[in-house]
Amino acid sequence: MEKNLNELIKSILNKRKDLVGIALLQRAKFEGWLKFELANELKKMYADTVVEYHLKKMNAHVDIYSNQSLIELKTPNTSYNTNDCINAKRPITDNVNGIINDINKLKAVSPTSSYQGGYIAFVMFPLGKNEAYKTHIKKIADNICTGRITETILTINGVKILILTAKVF
Repeated sequence: MEKNLNELIKSILNKRKDLVGIALLQRAKFEGWLKFELANELKKMYADTVVEYHLKKMNAHVDIYSNQSLIELKTPNTSYNTNDCINAKRPITDNVNGIINDINKLKAVSPTSSYQGGYIAFVMFPLGKNEAYKTHIKKIADNICTGRITETILTINGVKILILTAKVF
């Protein structure tokens, strides 16, 4: 499913470059919008799609439940220099820690549960002109159990972004 998620997110972003471009230019997170767009696409394929799905045993929520799988979604922004975005300080370390917290939440779901899988998906932006973001990606990857990671680099309105999806369990 992680490749399917990656392709769905890529398609959503490409279809709405005008809207996404506003968020990218301002380094503004757009997780809420993307969550509903993604849920809408998943619902077309899987009738059982739910947003803000409640994990009763953990008294917690995951962003999306679909096809007996749990999906956590993030849109971490960065402070990396780019001429295509306003200059702004963003807490990339906090954003990465938020992704790792979501990974740990998925890991805490019992492996004997009725869920078929747990997935993390995020859109990191802007990547800037160097590859400093790779340090953060390695930290995230080190916390993913399966090692199954799908990455796509995409440019929207001149802004380079990373779409990463991975199976956690």
